[in-house]
Amino acid sequence: MNRTGLAESIIATSNWSHLMAANGSGEPIRAALAALLAADTPDVADAASWRIENHAVVQGELFEVSEACVSVLVAALADPRPFWVRISILDLLFQFLSGGGSPTPGTPVDIRERCERAAREGLWLLCREAMVGAREAALDVIDLLGEGARVRNLLDDGETDLGPDGGTDPGDRGSGETGETDRH
Repeated sequence: MNRTGLAESIIATSNWSHLMAANGSGEPIRAALAALLAADTPDVADAASWRIENHAVVQGELFEVSEACVSVLVAALADPRPFWVRISILDLLFQFLSGGGSPTPGTPVDIRERCERAAREGLWLLCREAMVGAREAALDVIDLLGEGARVRNLLDDGETDLGPDGGTDPGDRGSGETGETDRH
């Protein structure tokens, strides 16, 4: 059965051919992102990562397509993925968030800030990854967003909740009768 996750939906609905990459159109990045997310071995994930890296973030330079890549990569953390895919995602996010705008035409002057905003939209996914997945790689990305100390404090305190109410797991709806939350 071929399952489509959130990131795959973003890939399918984005107009990659209108986004500029290092070598022109961002269209080839669509296939590279899809290959990364579907990678069934670490070698396949590495090859796909290189295809993304060599077109969307080249030696620290960001391009117009970089923001869309960050959105896809963060969204990919919402769905189950093999560990090697998650590591590749976090490595790429680190590169995007460490980069700076390319001087090439078509690259927005605020591309780094756009990438940071796109990553912040999935901060909760990065925090979850730090709690239950690739902790150090996720914390490296979170550090670049300026949230490292706060997240480390939450992790060190044994907190598992990053929800808006400050006391319940977002997936835990409680008993519904007393307003108290059932703890598992």
